[in-house]
Amino acid sequence: MTLVNTNVIFILHVFFNHIAICLIEIYDIVMFDFKYLEIDFSHKLNGHTLPSNDFKKHMHDFYELIFFVKGDLNYVLESETKKMMPNDIVLIPAGSFHYGEVNPSSEYERYVLKFPINIIPDCIVNNMDNLLGFSGNYSHLEQLFLELDRIVDKYNQDYAYTLLKNQLMKILIDMQSDRQKKIEVVQYNYVVAQIINYVNENIKKNISLNDICNALHFSRAYISSEFSKVMHTSIMTYIRYKKIIAAHQRIIQGNVKISDVAYEYGFQEYSTFYRNYTKIIGRPPFVKGK
Repeated sequence: MTLVNTNVIFILHVFFNHIAICLIEIYDIVMFDFKYLEIDFSHKLNGHTLPSNDFKKHMHDFYELIFFVKGDLNYVLESETKKMMPNDIVLIPAGSFHYGEVNPSSEYERYVLKFPINIIPDCIVNNMDNLLGFSGNYSHLEQLFLELDRIVDKYNQDYAYTLLKNQLMKILIDMQSDRQKKIEVVQYNYVVAQIINYVNENIKKNISLNDICNALHFSRAYISSEFSKVMHTSIMTYIRYKKIIAAHQRIIQGNVKISDVAYEYGFQEYSTFYRNYTKIIGRPPFVKGK
């Protein structure tokens, strides 16, 4: 084969790969997408869609419940990775980094329920910790999720909002009353887990990289490399997001002074807290009712 023919084949290969990538990115079917007031519920079928690498999209100030219907997917939640099976659920608390590693040759169908914790009654919230993370074999809940489609299709926005919230409570209550065995993760990054545990335990302190290195007995280069490899961001960015989201959860409970919360979570300058809060949460901090 001549050099010219080889170059032509290579160019055609790149060209058709580019076309394939374009087609991959636009194939997205939404069964329903309901956003109203504080809830954001959806039922989606993504064909060959690759996940975004945008860190901010995968660490936020609300809870997220994902019911996996089908597909070939490894799901990453902080330091844990799980190969998802049909009827698996992952419940992600506010401030936890997560993303899906999708096989681009398979379809990926799931229900995604995003909600703030303050709409959940205390009797459910008090047992929520037992549900966090991965759990499986929830085939008996499939009908509760299918009912979400019917509600969105049948009712107007206000009625649907009320019924969808009630359906979420049913799902959480059924999960609590019939808690399945914790399912095994396929991968666990011990170093990242140690870093995250240290951050969680010291979230109200002024944490530096040196503090983490001294506590875990690793070099700065090593922990920075291991962390960014899994989390797609730097340790200090992760800490900043974690602090702001934790402070936000405290503020929305009410009966607090915002400047006190800022100092409580290690911000020495209120202007720094205000700037980061506005950037991460999307609006300035305020206490409801004030």
